[in-house]
Amino acid sequence: MSGWWRGRRVLVTGGAGFIGSNLVARLLAESAQVRVVDNLERGKLTYLGENLARVEFLKEDLRQPQVASRGCEGVEVVFHLASKVGGIGYYLKRAGEVFRENTLMDHNVWSAALEQGVPYYLYASSAHVYPIDLQRAANTPPIREEQAYPAAPELSYGWAKLLGEKLIECTLSDGHPIRAGIPRIVGAYGPHQDIELATGSAIPVFIRRALEYPKGKPFVVRGTGRETRSYCYVEDVVEALLLSVEKLTEQALVGPVNIGSGGLISIAELAGTVTRLSGKQIEITYDPSEPTQIWAQAVDCSYAQRVLGWNAKVSLENGLRASFRDIAKRLPGPGGG
Repeated sequence: MSGWWRGRRVLVTGGAGFIGSNLVARLLAESAQVRVVDNLERGKLTYLGENLARVEFLKEDLRQPQVASRGCEGVEVVFHLASKVGGIGYYLKRAGEVFRENTLMDHNVWSAALEQGVPYYLYASSAHVYPIDLQRAANTPPIREEQAYPAAPELSYGWAKLLGEKLIECTLSDGHPIRAGIPRIVGAYGPHQDIELATGSAIPVFIRRALEYPKGKPFVVRGTGRETRSYCYVEDVVEALLLSVEKLTEQALVGPVNIGSGGLISIAELAGTVTRLSGKQIEITYDPSEPTQIWAQAVDCSYAQRVLGWNAKVSLENGLRASFRDIAKRLPGPGGG
């Protein structure tokens, strides 16, 4: 929808984070007027870079209802991306905190959007909403949107996202005029992603270990390597988010809709690709002492293709090369940040 975003007033919660900062850059390129609310718990002002001067930035905490209300005041579109996120170890060790704080933020931002009369709302959900029994085999079929029920996510993060979705769906069923999109994102990766070894996900952690090898820690992969995942470059994810909101001019609810690449790759294959792209001879070792119940995480994205006309375009190898360039700039030491 050419020119749809020009001049529109937009709020991005978590806009200094990984997906948020990439979304902000795209919105500014589309000539939107952008407000960002982020407490910088995980986000960084450096992710916004020169764009910081072009946005209204509020360093505030959305766990406070009044902050959510100020953030939503006077905007036409809310992208609610703010969430407590991390790697699998983070979710397992801080399950209650993740659940409490994410459900609190989701309630506050949605309630504020209703209070302020925001016409368009996007809630960033996750493939973690899907039942663990559909993800126990490495060759599991891609999961369709309707298979979220009966509900049985493995992680509290997934339960919180499912409740966030249901909050929106129930409100819309009451006849409220707000329109909402619910993309379920799987395997997003790319520039500005967390590179901390304790909290980062597979791709940025693997790339960091490759760049620092052999001076950093050994290249150890949690699990057996036979687990499979699906990854989607953040540029493609952002495109899907914009299309989801634009589609709201035609219908009151878009989604839940899966947003991912659709293809599966084993963790061993991913590690091998990362080490190859590094140009180094790297010895990979595996640590199966902390087995995961999620053996595969792949989603069927045919609904996104039909409804949004969207499909992922950036190949994994090209996306990994871009991630290498980004992480190399951010690492401490010569050539880094």
